[in-house]
Amino acid sequence: MSKSSGVWRTGQKEARGFRQFYREWQPATESTLPVLALHGSLTQSGMWIAFAEETASVRMLCPDQRGFGLSEDPSGDSCADFAGDALALADELLPGRFTIMGHSFACSIALEVARSASARVASVVLVDPVVRVNPPPHAPTLPKPNPESLASMEEAERHFREAEEGEWPDDSLPRFVRDVMMRDGGVVRFPYTNERLHRLRTFTVSAASDYDLFSKAKSVACPVLVLRGGMSKRFPAAGEHALCNAFPWPVQVVVCPRSGHFPSSTETALVSESLKTFLAGIS
Repeated sequence: MSKSSGVWRTGQKEARGFRQFYREWQPATESTLPVLALHGSLTQSGMWIAFAEETASVRMLCPDQRGFGLSEDPSGDSCADFAGDALALADELLPGRFTIMGHSFACSIALEVARSASARVASVVLVDPVVRVNPPPHAPTLPKPNPESLASMEEAERHFREAEEGEWPDDSLPRFVRDVMMRDGGVVRFPYTNERLHRLRTFTVSAASDYDLFSKAKSVACPVLVLRGGMSKRFPAAGEHALCNAFPWPVQVVVCPRSGHFPSSTETALVSESLKTFLAGIS
């Protein structure tokens, strides 16, 4: 059986005041509990396509979160908002127990899902969470907005190669760009608007923010796998130590030595095997 033995199904669900797009990898043979995979703030559900096909035997439900990709934007930027969306989709498509996986800012959302639906969440997987070891005393400067559109996929590749640390081996970067960027006719654009990203990031650094990884980690009562890009600026080694110590008991950690912030795309086989090994021990 080839690694990509399975099919992709896509659809939309109306819930919580907006229409949410999702894609679901349905393997020919399932070997574990399914995974609900949440993308970070720079991508959309397409970031999991190559990873799901590599992992092959794990069913993966991958939504575009509110305001990203092909999902509508009902406003609302709190961690609780995103977690509620994820659980509403799981109620429809994953009625039993499942593993919740998040990348980047969605790691906080994954932990929120785990602690608010502990009877259904069997385990948690965090892929390169954003961990600030020494937060600045003043509000951090928000990043410069991206261009509204790009002329080609090659230009998008240059953007990610220049913006992201770590190695992009073989054809991983062209595949990543192809899977996460949006195409409108001959125009290539990011899977979010600058307004949407600015609004989200403004909230996450505000006094009202509910994205504190450390406080959420303290109340998670299921097995946790943490994957860190060895060259990641968002999740340095000191951040790994601090985050892991926040959980009530030891968590499993896998370091992807050549990766920056996107280890599931740059060291796909390593992350895939680590996930399958972890899931094999979850019942």
